[in-house]
Amino acid sequence: MDGILQSLGVIFSLSGVAVLVTGALLGIVIGALPGLGPSIGLSLLIPFTYNLGPELSMLLMISLYTSAEYGGSISAILLSTPGTAAAAATAIDGYSMARQGKANEAISISLTASTVGGVLGGLALLLLAMPLASLALKFGPAGYFAVGVFGLSSVAALSGGSLVKGLACAAFGLALATVGIDPIAGTPRFTFGLFQLYEGVPFLAALIGLFAVSEALAMVESRVVSAPSIKDKVGHVFMSAALWKETWHSMLSGSVIGTLLGILPGVGGNIACWVARDYARARDRHPDGSANGIAAPEAANNATVGGALVPLLALGVPGSPTTAIMVGALIMHGLHPGPQLFNEAPSLVYAILFGTIIASLVQYAAGSLFLPLMARVMRLPDAVIAVGIMAFAVLGAFAIRNLMFDVYLMLGFGVVGYLMKKLRFPVAPVILAMVLGYLVESNYRTALVSSQGDYTIFVTDPISLIFLILSLVSLLTPLWRRIQAHRASARTEETADGTVR
Repeated sequence: MDGILQSLGVIFSLSGVAVLVTGALLGIVIGALPGLGPSIGLSLLIPFTYNLGPELSMLLMISLYTSAEYGGSISAILLSTPGTAAAAATAIDGYSMARQGKANEAISISLTASTVGGVLGGLALLLLAMPLASLALKFGPAGYFAVGVFGLSSVAALSGGSLVKGLACAAFGLALATVGIDPIAGTPRFTFGLFQLYEGVPFLAALIGLFAVSEALAMVESRVVSAPSIKDKVGHVFMSAALWKETWHSMLSGSVIGTLLGILPGVGGNIACWVARDYARARDRHPDGSANGIAAPEAANNATVGGALVPLLALGVPGSPTTAIMVGALIMHGLHPGPQLFNEAPSLVYAILFGTIIASLVQYAAGSLFLPLMARVMRLPDAVIAVGIMAFAVLGAFAIRNLMFDVYLMLGFGVVGYLMKKLRFPVAPVILAMVLGYLVESNYRTALVSSQGDYTIFVTDPISLIFLILSLVSLLTPLWRRIQAHRASARTEETADGTVR
């Protein structure tokens, strides 16, 4: 009860309200700008939260995360250019409605559905996080190792179609995680004599470089204006009773789908939006331009926020690349996510649980009041946005340790991230592996020490065995689907050639 009261005191304090509103406004703008999104927004924001304290920092990041997931629908509806990957499904029906002169209706559906999805996802987080954390407290070193492996197995979902590339990027991230002081022996390793690496590769420098700087370089290369004009002027954003009656069931189904898929590490809004849209449109006879085609994916996008925070709080495993960045913020404040966080910092945990719900309501208020003004930001050329990203990236990388070494390292990671994007190597598995590397290595070695080198501890421990099986299933499922697709394609070709009758 003390933790609940303290968290509510922080949330409804002047500072708490200020960070929630600031995060909502920044999130809507960042989400609406094509090419950005919650991951890049948080990576730029983390260094500036260092002096806020953990509760206010997490409130600011959750508010930005939630609002950025919604903000991507603004450019998707008005310009047919999704601001985030999770808004791609919204562009189909949203832009069609805008072309029919119903831009205001489409925007109002998007804002309301995002709010409903965010609130329901937050309620799911509130109900599920603590029971799962209580169960996770029974885990031993072997169980935690298996949980870490299960988190790493989500590279299958983050690999952009190539599991080999995803595994290679995860291996690169694990190699980076070994730099610094050995967690068991306590001796430096792979530091090349540089004291700046004794604490390991600076996570924020790598994060900002791989996500933000690489995107800025890509923008400079493209030299494309994000949006030459906004044809439809955004006015009121309030849904009518008729629209409520037409779309409430799609909002509900999208929220459930988004929450469930958000809990699965590595899935997130990019997949949930399409699943929710397909489910809603299968029961909708309207052509493109359907209100349900906006309501379902937008509810799913924001519901994944609460869902993705469930494994982070309960198991210490990020549910999405954006929550992996939030893990970095917690580590920066000297905290480690997982079930022990409920005992170590209960006020922080409840601030996250309640803040996820309240941030969605603040997002609705901010969108209702300021959306017509913020929509104009989409007129900025990519070159201007790229310069702003680079300026904040340099300031952010330098601010944490006041070392130019971190700035140079960030720029190096920016080049690496740019090359990875050009070669279509996914960036998210690198960050995921850097976050989970310490968890996997330390618990693996601790388990072997406790079992005196007996490797059977990983299969005799029931929790470890369950998560190792789940990890194997996660990795083999994409391969099985590819084999099935190849067989179906081969049968189709044979039929077309007339070889099969």
